[in-house]
Amino acid sequence: MSYRGATERLKQYAGITAGSLGLTGGRAPSGPLHAQIGICDPCNHRCVMCWDHPPEERHSDATAERFGFRPQELMSLATFRSVIDDLHRLGTRRVDLVGRGEPLLNPAVVDIVAHAKERGMLLVLCTNASKLSATMSDRFVAAGLDRLNVSLNAGTPETYPHIHVTETPENYRKVKKNLAYLATARGQAGKKAPHIRLSYVISSKNYFEIEEMVRVVAEIGADEAMFVHTVVHDGTRDLGLDQDQYRELLASIAPARKTAAALKVTTNLASFAAIVPTYMEENVRGPSVVPCYVGWYFTNVLANGSVMPCCQCAKPIDRVTSDRSFREIWASADYQEFRQAAKGLPMMSDKLSSCECDRCMLRPRNISLHNLLHPFQRIKGGDDEQLFTVKDLLRMKKVDRS
Repeated sequence: MSYRGATERLKQYAGITAGSLGLTGGRAPSGPLHAQIGICDPCNHRCVMCWDHPPEERHSDATAERFGFRPQELMSLATFRSVIDDLHRLGTRRVDLVGRGEPLLNPAVVDIVAHAKERGMLLVLCTNASKLSATMSDRFVAAGLDRLNVSLNAGTPETYPHIHVTETPENYRKVKKNLAYLATARGQAGKKAPHIRLSYVISSKNYFEIEEMVRVVAEIGADEAMFVHTVVHDGTRDLGLDQDQYRELLASIAPARKTAAALKVTTNLASFAAIVPTYMEENVRGPSVVPCYVGWYFTNVLANGSVMPCCQCAKPIDRVTSDRSFREIWASADYQEFRQAAKGLPMMSDKLSSCECDRCMLRPRNISLHNLLHPFQRIKGGDDEQLFTVKDLLRMKKVDRS
């Protein structure tokens, strides 16, 4: 990192610290460290654990809430450029192309990737990879895409349709073939990027094939496997593991780690084994709702322009249009009020009425940030959570391939 770049990072960290400590009255002195931009709201898959595009039997008005009660859209290249340029001016250097749909359905996806890379962004693309083609792969490699995160969720073709319920075993094989081509293409170009991570959401549908999931990474020529527990909601209680299934899962992790080591596959299985699913009673560790600082370090823009302050909120702060820029929304009074309300948790506010703060996936990050900034007001449970340290902050800018 250059001297200028390091100075910009320190300035941004100082701004986040000042805001998180309550010294700015809700104003954000700098932009978010990390932004998610959805370039496509629709999705071509229906997955059992999905909040945004669930199988038909679980479709409800709650799905419409997830899109700010606006039509699902594709983000235009012009709108994307506007948002990226604003984020760049605000100091943001990490962008994930992940919203509430499948980004590869956007016809402009390659040009979108190219523009973000031209602006110097570290760029992560999250996809189900069903629409990945040879031509698209070659162009991603040429554009310098940093990371491809693939929602695969199965270790065998037979399990895949039980999770991606609109798909077939043959579709699974096609996804593997697409990814193997990308892995080969980057090697032929003499590049290590994009770094290919296979993501597995573990539930009652797939907990029994952890080792197979690791093997798939090696078969494809990918780099990493990431495991997370499913989040259980009222309509997905059947996805949670019972006690016997959970013990079986834990017993399978040690041999899976040995397989990963033998195949030189990077995984997070050690930390995954240490994290008890939030839906299990043993995971009660103090208050479920903690002070939240997400409004200073993160933002989420949907393809329809809705600016969501957190990925677990349904009500947008505002909407990016030709007359309303992201930069204006980030500095708006509404965003400031959200930040203040979130920081005031566990005291509830109507500004958080659409947010699932009691099921927050960012709770570990908020605990560790709180404990870092308030060493004499520590929240129990932060010591074994993901740390929000200088190293962690840097990882939000840089792809960690260690």
